[in-house]
Amino acid sequence: MSSTTTSPPDVVSAALELIDAATDLLLSADVWRMPGQAQADALASAERISRRFDYGTLRLLADFHNRDIAGEQAGLSTRQFLRARLRISSSEAIRRLHAVRELVPGLSPSGKTVEPELPTTAAGVAAGDISAEQAQIISSAIRRLPTGLDSATRVAAEKTLATQARKLDPADLKAVARRLHLHLNQDGNLPDDKPSRRELSFRRDIDGTDIIRGRLDPEASATVQAALAPLMQPRPAEDGVRDPRSPGRRCADALVTLSEQALGRGDLPTVAGERPHVTVSITLDDLRDATGQGTLNTGTEISPESARRIACDASIIPIVLGSKGEPLDIGRASRVIPPGIRRAVVSRDVGCVHADCDQPASHCHIHHVRHWANGGATALGNLVLLCPRHHWMIHHDNWRITFLHGKPHVIPPPLIDPLQRPRRNLRYHPHHLNE
Repeated sequence: MSSTTTSPPDVVSAALELIDAATDLLLSADVWRMPGQAQADALASAERISRRFDYGTLRLLADFHNRDIAGEQAGLSTRQFLRARLRISSSEAIRRLHAVRELVPGLSPSGKTVEPELPTTAAGVAAGDISAEQAQIISSAIRRLPTGLDSATRVAAEKTLATQARKLDPADLKAVARRLHLHLNQDGNLPDDKPSRRELSFRRDIDGTDIIRGRLDPEASATVQAALAPLMQPRPAEDGVRDPRSPGRRCADALVTLSEQALGRGDLPTVAGERPHVTVSITLDDLRDATGQGTLNTGTEISPESARRIACDASIIPIVLGSKGEPLDIGRASRVIPPGIRRAVVSRDVGCVHADCDQPASHCHIHHVRHWANGGATALGNLVLLCPRHHWMIHHDNWRITFLHGKPHVIPPPLIDPLQRPRRNLRYHPHHLNE
């Protein structure tokens, strides 16, 4: 009687079929019938099983990558294959390949097993005791250890973090990793090491906004925070309403304001022979009628009203387009606000004209009360200073500006003041309090 053996492909296929069938049972189960304690235990078991399954998937990926199956059969790198076949992002594909190198044993050219870079962490992940998030924290901590450390100290550090990961959540594990770094790197980073600890990236989200991710060494972070601190203070109460912005929103607004001030000073290095600038493309008809959309030089579309706000005080370059939208002629840049008129506006308004605003002229845009695209004159009687926040409000929140006796006043929407009484910022003009 001959015995039969199951080949590895059959084992893997059978295991995946069992897992798929078990998942069907889980999806169809009446989980609401379970007692609370049973549900809590099931959640813990499901998490452990999920971690172990993910580690099994890494073992599959490791062999797939080491044998270069994607390259031999499709002419793709493993990363490209993962993106195309699994429909995951390039960054996620790279993360998984890093995890393979750090957590899965390999084979040397002689056929001997090679330990993974993080062997204690790998054992914890395989057992379901360490999550992928914790493994990433350990990986990041070990990679950033001082380069001069001996291998025994590195092994001990990884073992310590992996042991702690079995007991701590990610936040506490990060705290342990920070303390370990301070203990092993008491001299701090050398100046030449700092640039490698700084990174900043912008990633376009599905709604058109950008997600900013970055890292700064302690000294650089302190410098940036010191520059942002005076710009991110809560605004004074307006109409009895306190500043509604969260700390995160105030920090983001402060970063934008700091950048606008740097661009406005005009002393930044040139890029391709030009001063750094933001470009908005929009047809004159769309700008005049507040229709269609504008396009930033980053490729993001913005509303016509946002384009009108940016165009209040900008250099304008007319471009003649052909019937298919191709540029036929490009004119010279013309400054909307001549320097002499700009000085006159600053002299009259001193700062933002919105009532109770304390932003000085150096932090303000110049706004056309009647937009120049609609025939508004670039003249003192049609221009006012507005800080970025109130400039946005004038264009988007139904506030209006009028001149009374040659002085700019803001008129709130009915929701703020049903009588829509004109208001003037007297912060810079206290001698007009009795007017």
